[in-house]
Amino acid sequence: MSETVESTAQAPCSDASRARDEPQAATASRVARWLLVEHRGAWGPQSVPSSRMTPNVARALAQTAGGAGARLVLVRRPHGAPQTDGRHVFAVDSSPGGERIRTRHVADDTDLTRLGWDDEDWAAYDGPLYLVCTHGRHDRCCALRGRPVAQALSRAHPERTWESSHIGGDRFAPNLVVLPEGLYFGRVEVGDAVRLVEELAAGRLPAGHVRGRSSLPLPTQAAQGFAREQLGLWGVHELVPAGQAGLEPDVWRVRLAQPDVEVVVRYDRAGGGTHRLTCDAEQDKPVPVFRQVSLRVGAPAP
Repeated sequence: MSETVESTAQAPCSDASRARDEPQAATASRVARWLLVEHRGAWGPQSVPSSRMTPNVARALAQTAGGAGARLVLVRRPHGAPQTDGRHVFAVDSSPGGERIRTRHVADDTDLTRLGWDDEDWAAYDGPLYLVCTHGRHDRCCALRGRPVAQALSRAHPERTWESSHIGGDRFAPNLVVLPEGLYFGRVEVGDAVRLVEELAAGRLPAGHVRGRSSLPLPTQAAQGFAREQLGLWGVHELVPAGQAGLEPDVWRVRLAQPDVEVVVRYDRAGGGTHRLTCDAEQDKPVPVFRQVSLRVGAPAP
């Protein structure tokens, strides 16, 4: 059962973002580790606690995630997908070079209070996992746009696809996160979803949808985005981060490898104007964007 999506008179935030052609690059939330906990039924406005999770379980999960430096995310199978007893739990590391997914199945909520990130009870999981944000109580765009995408992906990849609670960037809905790498993709429509993950499995990033990689600093996400767009290099293993250095406030030099590229980017804190960033926002806020200062191919190694 999904949570009710309340209607408001304000235009959907994802429609407004598309209308102003807001850039998606360098908008992936910073997450190096993830704790995914299956939680069927309705979710509250925040990921945890919810009306169907007791406070002591919610506190225990928050402590486990916090102690590991992980983001706690609730997941559930899309409507119509097969369900099992108990709960699936995943511990995911998205750090470059250390990517992995571990999983376990818990019989009841008492087991959730005893989770440990470094426990030996985890089993290796051969990824990927596909998370589609459908958290309507947090933002209605995520539910209205995300649910059809989750269902389309689930039909093609039923074991790998999960609806998720809030992952950031509601205005770019439908949002998809691919784990373990922590790759964020935005504005992924129903007709795009299966093709996107197949393209990714073949080693190619889908132009027009890349928001960034969660384990990378935002300036590096921005530099990769500029380089990919200008050089047409969309291979997953191309433009690997090789270093980032601050030059002055809000300006960074980023070095990329395979091939060698040096990009200087500037963080413009209000460069995107002022807008309401979620459906239920009560006031406009500045929209930050990154600007390219320079891009040089064949930069020397640091």
